[in-house]
Amino acid sequence: MEFMNEQLTTPVAGRFDVIVVGGGPAGSCAAIAAARCGAKTLLIERQNCLGGMWTSGFINPIFDHENKNGIMRELINELDKKGFWGGFWNESMNYEYMKHLLEQKCAEAGVKLLFQTAFSKAVMEGSTITGVICESVSGRKAYFADFVVDCSGDALCAISAGANVTKENSETRQAMTLMFLVGNVPQAYRDGALLKDIFIAMFKKAGKPLPFDMPYLITSPNSRFGAIQYTHMYGLDPFSAEDLTAAAIEGRRQMIEAVELLKRSDKAFSDLDLICSSQVMGVRESVQVVGEYTLTANDLLSGASFPDGITKAAFNIDIHTQSNLGQDVRSVKPYEIPFRCLIPKDIHHLLVAGRTISGTHEAMASFRVTANCAAMGEAAGIAASHCAKHRTDVRSINIRELIPELL
Repeated sequence: MEFMNEQLTTPVAGRFDVIVVGGGPAGSCAAIAAARCGAKTLLIERQNCLGGMWTSGFINPIFDHENKNGIMRELINELDKKGFWGGFWNESMNYEYMKHLLEQKCAEAGVKLLFQTAFSKAVMEGSTITGVICESVSGRKAYFADFVVDCSGDALCAISAGANVTKENSETRQAMTLMFLVGNVPQAYRDGALLKDIFIAMFKKAGKPLPFDMPYLITSPNSRFGAIQYTHMYGLDPFSAEDLTAAAIEGRRQMIEAVELLKRSDKAFSDLDLICSSQVMGVRESVQVVGEYTLTANDLLSGASFPDGITKAAFNIDIHTQSNLGQDVRSVKPYEIPFRCLIPKDIHHLLVAGRTISGTHEAMASFRVTANCAAMGEAAGIAASHCAKHRTDVRSINIRELIPELL
């Protein structure tokens, strides 16, 4: 038997002005922004905390934050006041305090949070999204909204709604990384370090291949712990549960191998403690939604600006591919991300924010970093709230009039 037929009766658990799917940097900022604008807002997150790749993925530093205002700047300022901002390159944060701060911001704004709840399906009326169906320990439930913002990280809601997406093949798709925490970092390395020379020497001595030749120790501020960016798993499909399983197993194998070699090979690291691997896999690239505009490498290289630009970005094109085993890095000129990249073609009452917005493989390799995702999310949340309140189409609004503080 190839298929099983099901007949489901799904209870409606709530009605909202705005629903945000995914509570990572983009989703948290989208929900906070929408609620602050007066929208009754629901934020659905499959982990047990907010922050996504910031917190469940151990991602530091927060790249491209320097040119950001709005909620991103607010978060950094408050972490800094408490002593939880700084560390590696003076742009890293403490993961647990970021979780707590995002929860505080959501509570103050009036966001309803649902943790450990997985998005399942978009509810559609023709080409208009009217809600989402989710699964959790509470069962299968439907939530309706005037507007939905997809910050799932993989465009899950947009795909379910029928949006077209593009996808790289296994040879060109960026590598996955499983970050891991280490403790008792030696005093000399508590500002973080590129561990390239150490790793190359120890793997050469051991006669083993090095999966990635630019490993970093990324320390958290005012602490003795940090994350190591090292593991690289190539050619795997982020839409395959089997491939994600293989990536996690291989990532942990690489982690154990690297830590044991590091402790044996360098006296400075002999007392290093392995704490844990990240809760979620670091997927750099999955799909790109086909939007009203597609951002290209030429836009980045020329420093393009747009009448509907929502934030400035300046992070280099940074591609982690198997052919390089390191990073293919190209400089860009500061450019704007146009709001139209967040609008899926032919789908209504839906925005996408984060690394899956409309862009080419090369462009995504720049705008994918988390401060850019946070700024996109904030703009999407403000726009969603406005459109829900005024019953207007997102394509007809002047986004720059709505987000002066963000700009």
